[in-house]
Amino acid sequence: MSDPSAQLTPNTLETYFRSGTVTVHPVNRSPDVLFRIDGPGQKISILTPRNGMVLDTSTLRRVGTGTEIRGGVEYASLTFDARGMYAEAYGLVLSILQAMKGGATFAAASSAAMTNMTSLLAAKPRISEEKQIGLVGELLLFRALLDSYDEYTVIDWWLGPLAEERDYAFPAFDAEVKTTLSENRTHVIHGAGQLEPNPGRSLWLVSIQITRAGGDPNGVTLPALIQAIRDRLTSARDRFLAHMASEGWEDDDAAMYPTAYTLRTDPSAYLVDGDFPAVTPGRLHEVVPHSDLVSDVNYRVDVSSRTPGDPGVPLIEFINPTSAQEA
Repeated sequence: MSDPSAQLTPNTLETYFRSGTVTVHPVNRSPDVLFRIDGPGQKISILTPRNGMVLDTSTLRRVGTGTEIRGGVEYASLTFDARGMYAEAYGLVLSILQAMKGGATFAAASSAAMTNMTSLLAAKPRISEEKQIGLVGELLLFRALLDSYDEYTVIDWWLGPLAEERDYAFPAFDAEVKTTLSENRTHVIHGAGQLEPNPGRSLWLVSIQITRAGGDPNGVTLPALIQAIRDRLTSARDRFLAHMASEGWEDDDAAMYPTAYTLRTDPSAYLVDGDFPAVTPGRLHEVVPHSDLVSDVNYRVDVSSRTPGDPGVPLIEFINPTSAQEA
């Protein structure tokens, strides 16, 4: 039988995963080994006639074992969740095959693959703490907006996951949401263009201060916040989940983000006008020779001493719920 790598190249492998079908590929005769690619489930399995105990994977994420009958023969299977890691998952099942061809039992070959899988998952990138904090702020606002506006309107307003310069584009103004764990309203600004208003549009910086909740029952984790919003959405749910995926979120990784947060103070909004301490391309051009050659401008701005303003709807209930109720 031909080498399985000749049948499943990186290009054909991805094609199978995206096909929306389940395909089975015989890859060895002695011992009999099959590869199964589950496109809808985004899984890859290795199957071989059962001979002995099945490996226990109950403590492992993204890995499962089982048995099934094929042509009257009981097969043992080892299945990997291959979402976002097609080549890596395929490499692991291929390593099992190669070990078995060298004389190893299925259990021994699988055990060695599990060691590699553990190392692979341990090295999986995690959303940075800074990005987590930013997402918490954007999603707190998203959740609040759902109290007064329909889901289509809110998700259309949210531009953050689309890599736009603004986090939210409301009918009358734009908003840049900045969230901090600091005791002061000190926020990191990424790029000279982040606080430059678009022509004909006013820009507000929405300042959100949060703190780690500890034992506070009002605290919310990033996974819980995502789930709470998802539960309130219907037709816009897929768009929301696609936005979260673009931010690096995966449901299976929820345990990686156990920290709960709560608001330290009420959110405030600050108009980014001519008096606001923002570094913009226009201001750089005025004072820095050849400012077009300057890139990656990041800085911190503390708005604690500045007077917040009232941008009006739809932000007024989020930044000042008390006054909104009295109005």
